[in-house]
Amino acid sequence: MLRAFSSPSTLPHLLALVTCSGFLYLAMKADIFGLEIQGGVLFLSLSISYFFAALVAPSKIGEWIFKVNHDGEGILNRNYWTGSFFRLIPIVTFTGAIWSLSNFALGDEYLNKVSIFLAALFIAMSVFQGISLTYGWIVYARRVQKSPRKGRVGGVFPIIRSVVAVLVFIPLVWWFGYGTEHPSDAKFSANIVWLLFLLIVALLGISLDRFTSKARGREGTDGVALDRVFVLIYITACWHILSAWRRSPFTVEQSSGGMLIEEGVLMSISILLAVWSMSQKGKKKGLRIFQGQSAIFWGIGFGFMYAGSISSLTALSEGSLLTTTAIGHTITAAVMIAILPVAIRLIGKPNTEEENQIPDTSDTLRVVPLQDGTDLSDKQTEYEEDMVELLD
Repeated sequence: MLRAFSSPSTLPHLLALVTCSGFLYLAMKADIFGLEIQGGVLFLSLSISYFFAALVAPSKIGEWIFKVNHDGEGILNRNYWTGSFFRLIPIVTFTGAIWSLSNFALGDEYLNKVSIFLAALFIAMSVFQGISLTYGWIVYARRVQKSPRKGRVGGVFPIIRSVVAVLVFIPLVWWFGYGTEHPSDAKFSANIVWLLFLLIVALLGISLDRFTSKARGREGTDGVALDRVFVLIYITACWHILSAWRRSPFTVEQSSGGMLIEEGVLMSISILLAVWSMSQKGKKKGLRIFQGQSAIFWGIGFGFMYAGSISSLTALSEGSLLTTTAIGHTITAAVMIAILPVAIRLIGKPNTEEENQIPDTSDTLRVVPLQDGTDLSDKQTEYEEDMVELLD
């Protein structure tokens, strides 16, 4: 998958995702050329265009239209960039057609609802991210659980986990919150804000332990594995709370370049994981539309939809990009915390029956040639005839 994403044959499309998303976001934010309304339609049109390209790409026509032929010469030559320009023309043409039809069929009132739809989609994607992260830890727990063991529920263990979590996040607070400066040099309000965050981490650990104690204390479960997954989901949720905390208006005044790059990396990772999941499922079913270059186009389509949802919500709320992404991180953390008891129950009990059961080998007899050229099946037949004669 990484090799496919880094291939020069699809590099122009990835560059188009970055440049178009950045331009449309700024245009929607400043309402240039009325793009506060039209921007959502353009994002959705670009997304649909790349979804269509993903369906056509496996065919010979699709490969000829969309794939840049670099012939192993790399990207530092004029022929490559000329070919890249012509490969983007079909996408631009198809996007323009969808955008024109949308404006012809829909009025300004309905066009504005496209931005509302994309803004709601951002919230839905944040919810789905929380569910997918939690499910990933469920899969991990099912793999590592062994025989039924008693977990560490109640007592001093919640306090120990909370203290460990606070110790884990103190360096991150120093790095992100104070910019590697000494806390004594920061404002009093900044110290209060970050001490409040560490207090929330500690109290959340104690509260979640009581919230999930019944699910982790069930008989017949591997309590050690359940405790481990509980801590992992707890730490992951706290990480999203930290991401939302450092993007909130009371910790930052404006977007920094590092935060924008971080959001771009996080978006890329989310898209890569989504496309990888689709590719694996498609590979099992033998579907070519989720392999190779098609997978790249699916990822770019999702990228335009994700960028459009963030841009639409930011433009409609008249807020900043960091505020919007802070909302997304908060929703993701809240979902992971809310479904934590359900996630622990879904892990189930370890299957120890297969380990204690004697394997049945009655159906595993195979015909094996012997050294003298006879078959084991012939020997088995002679043995059966001897046994029949003996019984008679």
